[in-house]
Amino acid sequence: MYKLSKELIDELNREGIRYCHWKSNYLLDDALDGDDDLDLLVSRDDISKFEILLLRLNFKEAMDTNISFNGVKHFFGYDSDSGEILHLHIYYSIKTGASWTKSIHFDFEEYILDNLTLHKSGMPIPKKYIEFVIFILRVMVKHSRINEFILAEKEHKRTLNEIIYLKNGTNRDDLREFLNRFFPNITEQEFYGYVETIQRGSKIEKYLTGKRVVRKLKRYRYITPFRESYINISQLLYRISNKLLFKRKKRLSTGIIIAITGLDATGKTTITNDLREWLGKNFTTHLKHFGKPTSSILTYPFNLLIKILRRGVSSGSSMKSSIQKNGAKSLPYIIRQLILAYDRYKIAKRYWDIASAGDIVIFDRYKSENCGAMDSHRLDIKYYSGLKLKLAELENSLYRNMPEPNVIFYLTVPIDIAVERNEKRIKEGKESREFIKIRHKLNQNLTYSADHIYTIDTDQPYQYELKEIKSKIWRLL
Repeated sequence: MYKLSKELIDELNREGIRYCHWKSNYLLDDALDGDDDLDLLVSRDDISKFEILLLRLNFKEAMDTNISFNGVKHFFGYDSDSGEILHLHIYYSIKTGASWTKSIHFDFEEYILDNLTLHKSGMPIPKKYIEFVIFILRVMVKHSRINEFILAEKEHKRTLNEIIYLKNGTNRDDLREFLNRFFPNITEQEFYGYVETIQRGSKIEKYLTGKRVVRKLKRYRYITPFRESYINISQLLYRISNKLLFKRKKRLSTGIIIAITGLDATGKTTITNDLREWLGKNFTTHLKHFGKPTSSILTYPFNLLIKILRRGVSSGSSMKSSIQKNGAKSLPYIIRQLILAYDRYKIAKRYWDIASAGDIVIFDRYKSENCGAMDSHRLDIKYYSGLKLKLAELENSLYRNMPEPNVIFYLTVPIDIAVERNEKRIKEGKESREFIKIRHKLNQNLTYSADHIYTIDTDQPYQYELKEIKSKIWRLL
C-alpha cells in the first residue's frame, strides 16, 4: 500500500468523514498500491470537509472538460515513498452505466454509506450484497452498447473473478431485500439469471439481456435515450480524434513550464523523459528541446541552407562550433545565431501559450541570462556597429522577450564525473573530453530567471535525484 493511501485512510477515518470505496473492491489492494484509481463515494454532508482534507494532503484536482460528469471529480496525490501519483475518482453522487455517458444515477448513496464493512486496509466498503447487485447491473448495461460491449468482453476474465469474490459472502436475504427496495421490477431469480448470462451466455444473449436491463433501470435514468445516443456518438468522435491527433488528458487548474538545465553529462534528457512519462500518465504533458528547436516556416529555408553549408567544414568553424571566443563575429555566424534565437523564441512563446491554457510543458534546456553560455544569447553588442549591431540587438531582444519558466532545475556535476559519464554514453557524434571540459568551464555559475530555481546535485543515486525533482514539481502544480 502506498504511504499516501494509508495516510488518506487514517485522516478520513480520524475526521469522521462518511465515505467508502464503492466498487471494484476485488482489486482494492492493487488500487491502494497505485495500480488503478480509487473510487470513493463521499457523503454530501462531508464534501467541504473532504476537499479541505485533500488540500491538506496536497492532492490536486484535474479534469478533461470533454469527459466530465456532474458530481464526479478527479484528484491526484504524490506518494513520496514511491515517487508515483495516486488517482482518486471521487463520487458525490453515483453516476454509472456506459462509461462514455454514465446516464444512470443510483440515488441511494446514503443507504450505501449506512451499510458498510471494513476492508483489511481500514477503508470502508459496501456490504457485498450491495456491491454485487450494482456490479452485475453495471456489467449488463455495458453490454447494451456495441462500443462498451467490446470493452466489457475484454475484461471478461476479470469480471468472472469479481463475481466469485462478490458471491462469496453475499447474504441472499439482504440481497433480496435490497432488490425489493431499490429495484422492485427485478426479482432475485431475474438477477441471478443476469449473473448466469454474464458467466455463460453467448454474445447475443448478453447484448439482448443488457437491453432489457437498461429498460428495467428507467427509474434511475437522468439522460434520455436520444440524448444518450447523441453523447455516445460525440464521445466516439472525440476519443478517436483525441487518440490520433490531440492526445489530451486531464488538465490541472493551472499549467506549468518546467525547464531542466545544466551542464553536459548531468542527465537532462533522461530526467525530462522520465518526468514526461510520470506526469503524462494522467495530465496533458509536452516535452520540447529548447536547445534544438524545430524550424518555423520563416526560418526553414535558412536553416536548410546553413545545414548544407556546414557540411564538410571544420569543427572550429564559425558555422559549426558552439564554443566561441569573445569578440566580434562574422556576419554568417551572426545570422545563424539570429535565426536560432528566433526559432527558440517561437517555441518558448508557443508553449507558454499552451501552459497558460492548463497543460504541463517540460523543456530540455533553457536560456540563461549569461551572454555566450549554452542555449543563451551569443552576440555581445559592445563588439558591433552598423548592420551587425542591429542584428545583435535583435538577437538579444528575442532572448529578453522569451517567457520565463515557472520552475528551473539546474543540474550540476563535478567535471571529472561529467567526463567519465560522457565516455560511457552511447551517442552518435559524442563530444570529446576536451569539449566537455571547456563547456563545463564556460557554463558554470549561470544566472537564470524563473519563479522558482533549484540547483540539483546529480552526483547521487538517480532515484533520489528524481524523487527530489518530482517532490518540488508536485508542490508547484
